[in-house]
Amino acid sequence: MKIAAIAATVTALTLAACGGTQAEAAEIGNTGISIGAELDNRYNVDAEALTITFTPEVGYNIAGFGLSASTDLELANNDGFTLNNDDLPTLDFGAEYGLSMWGLGATAYAETGYDLEAEDMSDVEVGISFKF
Repeated sequence: MKIAAIAATVTALTLAACGGTQAEAAEIGNTGISIGAELDNRYNVDAEALTITFTPEVGYNIAGFGLSASTDLELANNDGFTLNNDDLPTLDFGAEYGLSMWGLGATAYAETGYDLEAEDMSDVEVGISFKF
């Protein structure tokens, strides 16, 4: 089973690398709304652990201000197919605004989440990131 998982992961990574294209979120007309998803297939060689995680995301952009909502769903692990281990997911929310400071690309952001299982909101984090 583990050799088959390694072979499948290596094949998927090779095909992805050879493809040379990257899918991006789909824009819905001129509404500013975007939808997208990421599928992460990960195999930890040392721990011999396979995980497949699906992350759907929806976003809304207007006048440089962006809002987003996403969640991580674990689809499979070493035990086989699982849908988030029968746990309710955590919803992640974010807001960001692009800035230009001192000739650098900067983004002011705020992030938080809500755990549906624990019915509890996570900490709110705010900050500024610079790209150079």
